Amino acid sequence: MGRAARTGKTERALIEGLQARLQSHASLRAKAWWEGYLKGAAKFRGVPMGVIRECLHTWWRTGGIGSLPVARQKAIVLALIRERYTEDKLAGILAFAEILLPHLGIGDLPAMSALYELGHIADWNVCDWFSVKVLGRMVEQTVNRKDMARSIAVWRDAPGLWQRRAACVAFVNLAKRGDKVLPGLSALVLRTCSVNVRSKERFLQTGVGWVLRELSLAERDAVVAFARTHAPQMSRECMRYVTEKMPEDLRRELIAAQGSSPPGNKRKHRTHRK
Repeated sequence: MGRAARTGKTERALIEGLQARLQSHASLRAKAWWEGYLKGAAKFRGVPMGVIRECLHTWWRTGGIGSLPVARQKAIVLALIRERYTEDKLAGILAFAEILLPHLGIGDLPAMSALYELGHIADWNVCDWFSVKVLGRMVEQTVNRKDMARSIAVWRDAPGLWQRRAACVAFVNLAKRGDKVLPGLSALVLRTCSVNVRSKERFLQTGVGWVLRELSLAERDAVVAFARTHAPQMSRECMRYVTEKMPEDLRRELIAAQGSSPPGNKRKHRTHRK
């Protein structure tokens, strides 16, 4: 057996070790609840987030993963996110966010992009966790924030819904500080939103609404101008998000400006957290 085959088998065994840990804490009731909540869009074991985190760190510490070359550690984490169950994916996301973050850079984005392109990130729950916990933090911790931010923002032109949503959602934490935290951030976010808001897809509309709601805390005038210009393209749900943290009179004015815009779905999202 060749070296590559042996390496693959070893990594498979490592992943199966974590999966066994996770499955030992699985709840059929929680599994059914989450699969019903996401309307069958994702498969669950039924493990609470706190337990996922505990299992991950114990596995990482006792399984010798941290002693492997960083490139191999990243490969194992990417393989976790390619697994079927949401808990496995979330464990991979936590590994990137809480263990490997200092080692992540622009060079890792193509492999991350492939997770979307190949359908391994294909629901709002995993998409938003990856966007906020990994992509957003990569922008915050890198030396060249502008290049990293631009490299993620161009995902607005990706063919897939979830990658396009990530181009907005990745910036929700940075957006609330606006250009003070990253010069040119507001223009970059608004450009991304101007592309995604053209779609009637609910999760693109809510992605736009979420990031603009946060941006309005730092750059209200720019967000108000955007909302006035794009009101006919925005769903009512999107506009509710955008104006949620604005004064009531301004909120009413912008909502009224929509006229007969599509109503949108009122159902709110709940992240995978117990």
